[in-house]
Amino acid sequence: MKPTMKHCIAAMLLAGSSSVVVAQVGPAKEAATVGTEQHQEKMGNAVEHINKSIEVVRQMQATPEMATLLKRSKGVFIVPDYGRAALGVGVRGGAGVLLTRTGNTWGNPAFYNMGGISAGIQAGAEAGAVAFVLNDEKAMKSFMQNNKFSLNADAGLTVVDWSRKGMGTAGWGDITVWSDTEGLFGGAAISITDVDYDEEETSAYYRRQVAARDVLSGKITNPNAATLRKSLAALTGDSRAATMGASGTRGATSDSQMQDKEHMDKTDKEYKR
Repeated sequence: MKPTMKHCIAAMLLAGSSSVVVAQVGPAKEAATVGTEQHQEKMGNAVEHINKSIEVVRQMQATPEMATLLKRSKGVFIVPDYGRAALGVGVRGGAGVLLTRTGNTWGNPAFYNMGGISAGIQAGAEAGAVAFVLNDEKAMKSFMQNNKFSLNADAGLTVVDWSRKGMGTAGWGDITVWSDTEGLFGGAAISITDVDYDEEETSAYYRRQVAARDVLSGKITNPNAATLRKSLAALTGDSRAATMGASGTRGATSDSQMQDKEHMDKTDKEYKR
């Protein structure tokens, strides 16, 4: 039977629709690949920040009275790496982890970015570690915000350099700043700006969309944070509590950072399925 004009038109329409389907599938598959790669990158960053924070906690053990300060704190924000300081500019931002403290138990980490620190910082100071000990609820509540926030006098917070604690002028302040670079802040007023919750990195770490408040209140947990929590608990003399979850239930622990990473890799594969 000879093909009619109607048959030809129908064939052309069918071919056109097939090409549209192929065109739609292509970008969708590419987008899924990009999404997976971004998730893996964020997951890798989270694991790196956790492992580096463990090393910072071990460095803090050498600082006199740090155990007492942390034991009475509401939490600690650890930034393993800050940038090189330029004259009159201050320190470039960095990324870090925040853990709350309830009773004698350290909670699970939430990830934050920091815009910068301005103070009487030594020009040319090398990159290093800095930790912000949150001494009261006022300081802790700052991290519950959804938007960028600052930790300074304008925000109603007193931020004190660890090296000034013995001077007795400001006591411990709302926040006490520790650094592995002695005398970094030069005894000047400290201002931390543009701090914000890294929802993407935190969500990648917990493999679900999570708000900062959910992590900090103990609603969300991750056994991979056990080594960091145990390190803090050892510093504050709460080793027994390190094996307990943020809600007080006993959870899984790891004996080393390598076990943490292996477990994370395994769960990441399950996520991608």
